[in-house]
Amino acid sequence: MSKGFGDSEFAQVQAERANNQTIQQVLQRDREQAEHARDRQAQGAYGVCEDCGRKIGDERLEALPDATRCVSCQAEWEAGNR
Repeated sequence: MSKGFGDSEFAQVQAERANNQTIQQVLQRDREQAEHARDRQAQGAYGVCEDCGRKIGDERLEALPDATRCVSCQAEWEAGNR
């Protein structure tokens, strides 16, 4: 124990730190993805899948304006990057 914390309090503090770190990592990835999407837009490639070259569906872009992959390519990318 340190700084007067009981075991359960210490565990809670550790869990909260882990959650905060995870949130920060997600936010950082989101910022990076938004920047990547802006770069693609500046290159005239907005709305085109960076993997297969097909048009990204309008519904996907409406829901996720920062998307740079179509649904199927994104699913493949996520499966390979877990």
